[in-house]
Order: sequence, then C-alpha cells, then structure tokens
Amino acid sequence: MKYNDTMETMPQKDLQKLQLEKFKKQVNHVYKNKFFKSVFEQENFHPEKIRYWEDIKQVPFTYKKYLRDNYPLGLLSGNWDDVVRVHMTSGTTGIPTPMVYTKNDLDTWSECLARGLIAAGLKPGDIVQQSHGIGLFTGGFGFHYGLERMGAKIIPTGSGGTERQLRLMKEWGVTAFVSTPSYAVYVAETALEKGIDLVSELKLRIGFHGAEPCSEELRKRINKLFGYKEHGEGGGVKVTYGLTEMGGPISMECAHENGIHIWADHYLVEVIDPDSLNDVEPGQPGELVISNLSFEAMPLIRYRTGDRVIVDFETCICGRTHPRITKFLGRVDDMILVSGTNVFPSQVEYVLLKHDKLSENWQLIVGEKKGLHTLKVEVEPVPGTEIDDNYVANIEKELHSYLLIKCKVEIKPVGSLPRFEGKAKRVIDKRQDSV
Repeated sequence: MKYNDTMETMPQKDLQKLQLEKFKKQVNHVYKNKFFKSVFEQENFHPEKIRYWEDIKQVPFTYKKYLRDNYPLGLLSGNWDDVVRVHMTSGTTGIPTPMVYTKNDLDTWSECLARGLIAAGLKPGDIVQQSHGIGLFTGGFGFHYGLERMGAKIIPTGSGGTERQLRLMKEWGVTAFVSTPSYAVYVAETALEKGIDLVSELKLRIGFHGAEPCSEELRKRINKLFGYKEHGEGGGVKVTYGLTEMGGPISMECAHENGIHIWADHYLVEVIDPDSLNDVEPGQPGELVISNLSFEAMPLIRYRTGDRVIVDFETCICGRTHPRITKFLGRVDDMILVSGTNVFPSQVEYVLLKHDKLSENWQLIVGEKKGLHTLKVEVEPVPGTEIDDNYVANIEKELHSYLLIKCKVEIKPVGSLPRFEGKAKRVIDKRQDSV
C-alpha cells in the first residue's frame, strides 16, 4: 500500500528532472533573502547559473551557524504574513534553531510523514500512542498531523506519565507507539517493575522510535521487549529521521527495513566528503547534504546536516524509487574528542548492548586527571544478573579495541542512572570543571 503511488514510484529519470526544476525555483526564491543574496554574491554565484544537474554544485552550502546568527527571522525567504506556525530546538546549548511554516509547508510536511507511516506498514485505523511532547519540538506535531492525514487513530499522550502510558496501551488496544528509543526502554523497564508482560498483555505491532540515534543492537532489544514482531506481519521498530532545519521528522524505514526513505520530490539529497566537498562514491560513507525543494517560508538549500551516513540511490525492494539512508554513522555534533581520538557515543552503545547482562541504561563520563583526558562508562546490569570483575575487564578490552582509547567501566546499581522521557543525554563532559 502506498499513500501517493504515482510520486513514490516515479521513474528516477523523471524524478531527477522534477528535482532540477524545483531546485532552480527554490534557489531563485531564497535569493530574495538579504542574507542568502550576500552569501551567493560573495561566492560569485547567481541563480541564472543553474541550468543543468551538474550546476547544483555551484550553489554555496548552508550551515547551522547561519540560522543561529540570523535568529529569529533573518533567513525567512517567504512572507511573514503567510506564516502560521513556529517551531524551534530547545536552545539548551545556545541560541535555538528556528523553523517557520506556511499552510502549504505544513501540508507538505504532513504528506511526507503520511507516506512514510504507510510505507512502514501502518494502516488506516491503527491505534497509535504518540508520546513526543506537543510543543516547540517538531516531533510531536509532525507525527500527530502525519498520523491524522493517513487515517490512524491517535492517542496524543505527549511525554511523561509512564504508568498512564502503559494503562492506555492496554485499555485502548494500542498497535503502534511513537517515542524516542530511550523512552521506549524506560516504558519497558517500568512495565517489568509493575509486573506487566508487554508481549502477552499488549497488541503493539510497530514502534516509531527516533529523535536520537537507535543502533541495531538497541533496535533488537526494543523489538524483544515490546514483542513488536510477534503481533503481526511487518511489525518491528521502524527507525525515523528528521531535523528541525528541514521541518522536523521527514522520513522513516519502509516495512522491509531496507533503509530510511527520503522523499526526493521534496528533498534533494547529496552525500559529500566533508574534507574535499566532492560527492562520495555510491555506497560509501559521507556527510548528508539536503535541499528543501518545497517549503515556502524558510527553505534551506544545500544544508550540511553534519550527519555521517551511507545512502543508497537505487530503487528499494518495496518499489519506491527515492533515496534511502541505509546506515546512520552518527552526528558530527555527537563526536567527542578525547586525547586526540574521535569517540562517538554510538560506538560505546554498540559494544555495551552486545552483552546480555548489561542493560540499556548507561552514560559516558569524560574527565581530566593530571592534564590527561579520561573516559568512563557507567552502566546498569540487567536486573537479577551478577557481574564479576572478569566480565568488566573483558568489556573494557572490547571498548579499548573498538574506540582505540582506554575506557573504564563501572557497574552501577539498578535504577541509579537517569531515565529520559525525551532525548537521552548520554555524555557528561566534566573537563571544563577540572583544574
């Protein structure tokens, strides 16, 4: 089943022709913006230079810094009077990253989500519990209107109230759950404490878990905890992708779990080498660059996401012709530099979750001692398991081998580490507090 069969299966030659036409139009649109016009002129670029597909590479990149330096409306290319909604990031690390929308922008966004939800295996009439917060964060509203558009029954719980979340799942026969991966783990943990068997007592078939990285090991654990694959064909965790700069959540895996589909009629995807800025070879890792081809209010062209990915541009086995993120290698922003070594939290999680005795509750502590950086993982065991010193020593060896830097492992009491209703904060950097 497809939401928009004609567009989702459009031959790639026709799709590329459509992209070029929309790209030209969008470049002319953002050129009206005072800031973008100055950036283009500094790079000796004018929209008239875009004639062929190869000319796309002449357009200057857009960076997150531009959004923050021009907060709140310096990058508005549309008419402020046409704006009907405002979203933004929390801004906990500085100035928020804003996004504003016209009615048409919201319509485009909801269609992208509706396409993805149906591609993932959701059906009109499915009962979906949506636990992303309804507020400035894009996830809650994005999923709500996407679900509404494709015909699902929505229970908009928002975040928190975990015991209530479980009660509602049981009372209303919920078949799909929307949350961050870390909150899904917390819900499962709470169910265990309350004696609720998620597999036998609930009907959950699909989990849409995004807004933070979800490793393959974590996906397997969540599938097992909730019994997604035992409650119907095509069930399981469907990884989602999005970013505020492109409007919010925009894409997700299809039922085949063969990559995250990005709708090419609305978003133009490039994968570049972050050093040379040239396209990488097909199937090779690189930085994801996206152009918003359809938004009116604040579209960004050739936006460098900072996300390290592998993208497959070939047609999916589901028949959809749009590009797919087949591997998410982490955000550049998530990288920690420890004694000259690049460390990604996803690498740590990969090692930890291979061990059945370790739970999904962990955090990474970066410190400093006598001028040298230190790395420590605090992790809780699975309740009821015993872990000895040899077990810990083996994990430390694995982490050293994988990270190429020493990493101490400390087993913490069950329930002692923080739980998260929204995005998990896995890294605590104490170096700025060191003397």
